[in-house]
Amino acid sequence: MRVNKLYVLLLVVIAVGALFQRCVEPFTPEIKKYSDLLVVDGTLTDELGAQVITVSRTSDYSSGRFIPENGCTVTVQDDQGNIFPFERKGRGRYEAEFYQGDLRYGRAYMLRVIANNGEVFESNYQTLTPAPPVDSVTAVYEPKATAEKPEGLKGYQFFVNTSDPNGNTRYYRWSMEETWEYHAPFTLYAMWDGEWHFDFAFPDDRSRCWKTMDVPGIFTATTRDISENVLKNVKLNYVSTQSDRLKWRYSLLVREYALSAEAYEFWNGLQKQTQETGGLYELQPYMIKGNITCTSNPGETALGFFSASGVSEKRVFVYPPSDYVSEPPCVGDTINARNPIEDYPESAFPVYLYEIQQPTGGVIHQLAAAERRCFDCLERGGTNIRPDFWVY
Repeated sequence: MRVNKLYVLLLVVIAVGALFQRCVEPFTPEIKKYSDLLVVDGTLTDELGAQVITVSRTSDYSSGRFIPENGCTVTVQDDQGNIFPFERKGRGRYEAEFYQGDLRYGRAYMLRVIANNGEVFESNYQTLTPAPPVDSVTAVYEPKATAEKPEGLKGYQFFVNTSDPNGNTRYYRWSMEETWEYHAPFTLYAMWDGEWHFDFAFPDDRSRCWKTMDVPGIFTATTRDISENVLKNVKLNYVSTQSDRLKWRYSLLVREYALSAEAYEFWNGLQKQTQETGGLYELQPYMIKGNITCTSNPGETALGFFSASGVSEKRVFVYPPSDYVSEPPCVGDTINARNPIEDYPESAFPVYLYEIQQPTGGVIHQLAAAERRCFDCLERGGTNIRPDFWVY
């Protein structure tokens, strides 16, 4: 289930703005006017199928909780009077299916949300325009210095290159979805549940899995200040060897959105305040204005932005680096006379075990127990069904 990242980003902006008021002494600001505000997160794209709008409420900045606004009436209306209702899916998610002919370039779309308290919120109309194709996505294995690791992390820096010779798009935003392969480090040899099961096996192969997640962060760029409508080597995400993402095989799917000037100002403002603050001479936090207004009560404030955008995408794969890549530790508990398997409590059942290997590769027929995730890759939340797009 997709989490409302826009809500979290807006809350961070508010909190950072308050904290900037004092530099030396601890300061706990009282921020009341920004609590319990409606937050809308949604982009209508030119893709057929299910599309999602997320509606939530702000919480106190110190808690950072996601508060879904369930029970709303959510619709999208185009400039021809066609209305598309969204179904309630829970946790603030509202979903609608779009079919051939529902979404047309040049047509404008407006979002309407009737909240639980009866207040009506609307966006302005946003025109759907096609996104130019992504020219390329590249990856460079290079160090990256951070505050925690000034000597530099090791990993891949990803870049995107795009252009629009027709000049229809000057404002861009990118989102990414990462998929990586990972393995269970131990081979299952036996299982204990009060009795030995040396012939025990999982019903399917759980030695290799794949996991897919959205990449956090906001990435925008514009060509409005340059003569040529070309963007080269725009920085995207960085994947370091500090996690096991690069251990076996890693893939990044880059989605490119064609923005209006208004949408670009919103997303670029969020990018600056959530990812680029911290320096003495950098831009100070400020309230970012979206395009959601309360038509039933003009004094009511709402956060967020509804936009309509064409989407293009490009996928890239990278091979594992030659450097060491970190993995979640799997530590074996050797079974012997001092640590008999019979001492394991029922609450630990089933106990999975593997054979201990000698450094020369031989087996001394001694067993060790370990966490289930060390044998079953599904325990880490991925899938053992190979994605259709996966290549080696």
